[in-house]
Amino acid sequence: MIELRSFGRFVNVLSIGIAAYVFAKFQGGFVSWFILYTLIPFVIYSALLYLYPLRDLTVERYIEDRHVTRNGRVSIRVVLKRNLPFPLLYVVLMDKRVHGKREKIERKITLLGFRRTYEHSYLLQNVQRGEYTLPTVEVEVVDFFNWIRKRKVFVVQDHFLVYPSVTAMVYESASNGTSDGQQRSAYMLAKDATTPSSIREYASGDRMSWIHWKSFARTSKLMTKEFDEQRSEQHTVLLDCGMSETFEEAVEFAASIIVSARQNHAKLTMITASDQPKIFPSIHSADHTRQALVHLAKIQPKDLQQVRLPIEKAPSRDAMLLITGNLRMDFIHRVLTYTRDASTIVCFVMLPDDTHVKSLEPIIDQVKLLGITVNLMYPSDYSSVLKKAVSS
Repeated sequence: MIELRSFGRFVNVLSIGIAAYVFAKFQGGFVSWFILYTLIPFVIYSALLYLYPLRDLTVERYIEDRHVTRNGRVSIRVVLKRNLPFPLLYVVLMDKRVHGKREKIERKITLLGFRRTYEHSYLLQNVQRGEYTLPTVEVEVVDFFNWIRKRKVFVVQDHFLVYPSVTAMVYESASNGTSDGQQRSAYMLAKDATTPSSIREYASGDRMSWIHWKSFARTSKLMTKEFDEQRSEQHTVLLDCGMSETFEEAVEFAASIIVSARQNHAKLTMITASDQPKIFPSIHSADHTRQALVHLAKIQPKDLQQVRLPIEKAPSRDAMLLITGNLRMDFIHRVLTYTRDASTIVCFVMLPDDTHVKSLEPIIDQVKLLGITVNLMYPSDYSSVLKKAVSS
């Protein structure tokens, strides 16, 4: 259909030239021949443009940074190359971008002329969290009077991720002290144990004294000793992916916990309650952390009726950090059947401001009666609220 329409335009251009010639031939006079000679260059150029093969063009796209955080900037460069130095007047570049269910097109009109290479750079600012896909670049060439329009779609698959913003956090132990009354941190051991309970993959920042040299000699792969004391201090982060005003803040808080735990050599289990619930058990290495953050970058809020918990039960020994932007009793009851022990649950309710507190008070009271600790959170509380919660 498109080729037929393009051929129709070509026929119209030839018809204009023929009509001008016939008019000059029969009418005669200076004006008639002047009109003909004026139209001839435009008619010839339009005809040659129709014959110019767009397969001579090649398009490449370069993305400066494929991993940025929310509200960051992404620089994209589109490079158009060709071999034949045919003069191209109006060239329109259209770079398609898909984020979630929304599509946007970056347009650029340029006078290419005889140039064989052209670059167009543009900057995306304040990008929102999620996965961005750039599937195609469309090139359209047009003549002087829009008689001939040729368009070609180049499949140039690219993508980049925008991660949730991360806030630095401070942790204290989930238990106030040890058997001898001394205060200790949940994520930083003050002493080495003598007998490891297991070994795991080496993570950057692990102590040299924890390296399991026998395993390294056998496999040439660095492994780290894991002690019972380390294993006992674990948390499960459960993110409620139900639709809410503060869903982005809830995702950022979950990401901040994971990154801070990684920096302090902790083990975390992350669970996302969604239409397709997912579990990331024992996040302790850089690769495990990256996988969890990629999932948090891509996840989108779901209708409350679609939110489900995983079939597998949560580890009974772990304290649960429940993060939600929409506190509701039906979901809390499902969490209770999932964890078995309400006393191990700390519920973080993300609020945009303090005007929502009064409407939530009845639900908060019901949740507390079930034995669950409830913490109301505002964006400014990210750094301190977790410290208070896990030390209580």
